[in-house]
Amino acid sequence: MPFWESQANLSVLQWIIRAVVIYLWLHFVTKLMGQREIGSLNVFDFIVVITIGSIAAAPLASSTDDVIGPFVSIGTLGVLNILIAYLSLKNAKFRRVVQDEPIVLVQNGQILEDTMRSTRFNLDDLLTEIRKNNIPNLADVEFAILESNGRVSVIPKSQARPVTPQDLQLPTPYEGMPSVLIEDGNIIEDNLRENQLSKNWLLEQLQNLGIRSEKEVFAALLDTQGRLYVSKKNQTNE
Repeated sequence: MPFWESQANLSVLQWIIRAVVIYLWLHFVTKLMGQREIGSLNVFDFIVVITIGSIAAAPLASSTDDVIGPFVSIGTLGVLNILIAYLSLKNAKFRRVVQDEPIVLVQNGQILEDTMRSTRFNLDDLLTEIRKNNIPNLADVEFAILESNGRVSVIPKSQARPVTPQDLQLPTPYEGMPSVLIEDGNIIEDNLRENQLSKNWLLEQLQNLGIRSEKEVFAALLDTQGRLYVSKKNQTNE
């Protein structure tokens, strides 16, 4: 192999290693910061995420940039975020410093113009958020609250809420979470043991449904009432 080809292959390998190492480090730091970072970003979280992204991009854009510096910076920001999240959890006053307080946009069906103006939230955006909550009429809204993560929580008036079994004083059984017994053709042994079931029992249930093997199943779930839901692979719209 010519010298220049070996050098080119080495250069490509270095880029691949850089990308993999940076990705694994980002994944590790993000897991440490917790799922809250993914599901809901407040102002401080947003700043941390943007900064980490900028730092991580530098060594991936230039082969001459040092990797250790971004590693230390990303780790420091991750630890700082965890520390601030912990302090926010323990101290309400500190939490109000780093996080925005919820702001009421609608109260008793009336739009609060001052808070709308101060948050630069326009009417179209407000109506969109209300429709997302399946409330077509603004008069049916008791409260619309702009949360610290930028989302809008909508609480309908009691007269506009759907009727529940509790309203009708009807008893309801416990539902709980279904257990996944098969995922993409693979039997989840731990979930079988948690439900005190055996693999033979599961295969027998599949045979009763005309399914010869678990490999034909995309998903099989067992609810708390003992009902088995099965979805086969390669289902298509007809």
